[in-house]
Amino acid sequence: MRAVESPRQLEEVMVNFWFNHFNVFAQKGLDYLWIGSFEDEAIRPYTLGRFRDLLGATAKHPAMLFYLDNWQNTAPNSPGARGAFKGLNENYARELMELHTLGVDGGYTQDDVITLARILTGWGFRRPGQPFQARAARLLGAPGSENVPDSNGFYFDSNRHDFSSKVFLGRTIKQSGINEGEEALDILAQHPSTARHISYELAQYFVSDDPPKSLVDRLAKEFLNTRGDIRAVLNTLFHSPEFWDEQYFGKKFKTPYEYVISAVRASGYPLVNARPLLGMMQQLGMPLYGCLTPDGYKNTQAAWLNPSAMTQRLNFAVALAAGRLPLNQRPLEPAEQMGEIKQPATENQPNRVEPLDSTILTRLLGNALSAETRATLDNSPGPFRAALILGSPDFMHR
Repeated sequence: MRAVESPRQLEEVMVNFWFNHFNVFAQKGLDYLWIGSFEDEAIRPYTLGRFRDLLGATAKHPAMLFYLDNWQNTAPNSPGARGAFKGLNENYARELMELHTLGVDGGYTQDDVITLARILTGWGFRRPGQPFQARAARLLGAPGSENVPDSNGFYFDSNRHDFSSKVFLGRTIKQSGINEGEEALDILAQHPSTARHISYELAQYFVSDDPPKSLVDRLAKEFLNTRGDIRAVLNTLFHSPEFWDEQYFGKKFKTPYEYVISAVRASGYPLVNARPLLGMMQQLGMPLYGCLTPDGYKNTQAAWLNPSAMTQRLNFAVALAAGRLPLNQRPLEPAEQMGEIKQPATENQPNRVEPLDSTILTRLLGNALSAETRATLDNSPGPFRAALILGSPDFMHR
């Protein structure tokens, strides 16, 4: 609903980009409880800030700690090694380098994965029986203050940490408890491979499925020069000649999320009930918070352009244009669905919205409509024109 209604559309686009980059699958165990908090507290505040802050926020959020199993990551011979906390778990350390920072060809080794896992031992969230401690104790450097739960539940358990010195990506990291992890994140955030990996993803997201090397190089240089200032990197991207090159205009095929959001925004319908949109994304193979693997959903045409998906999109376009989607009706609460409480009166709430006026869409899209699409519209009955626009190849691209 924020993606549809927000006047800060670049922020919403970047929330989508970064959540996908730091993907968490909501249906893994308890993650369905934390997924909203993960987007709201670990992603949204940092979308246009510094990459290092974003990296740290995601690394410490319970949703990520649980999804990639670092909450169980334990030094084998530590005092806390027992039960489910028996030894190293490399899952998060591997994805942190392969997906979140350096990239698959970023120059790290399996030894680096193991070392990073050792560095991150004890990083988890507060569990029943672990004490609450005042945050001020950490700021004052009080003994044991490293075992302080963060506001979102992050908890560093020194009893499960590997306190030996380590060599990570050629750098010596001396034993310092939780600060070892912070130092490792500093190294990763400032690494040239991270700059290139993030720059490639941004260029692919905004410009082309196969982005020009010249643009990736320029963005990577800005990333390093500004120590990961996302706003500065985007400024360079949006002022680059590649971004404005006509050969790339309208070539990015919309993901199901982008298609559904853009269609509702173009319609101008007020959005009270998002459930029909969630259902359509489910049918299109991109359920919200539903990507099982940590690499997130693809944003390339090859991933989403197929006959079945196009049929589903056209069906959605017809229903939306005809006003058949109950977007303006408050969805029933579970108790109302079961008849346990009476649904409030809805005399003033229309059962459906008016069919979409195709002239509004035509003015909105302007020159983005091709000559072929305009010719098709001219030869089609008026009631079908809005659906044809929303289902046109022009609207499928951005």
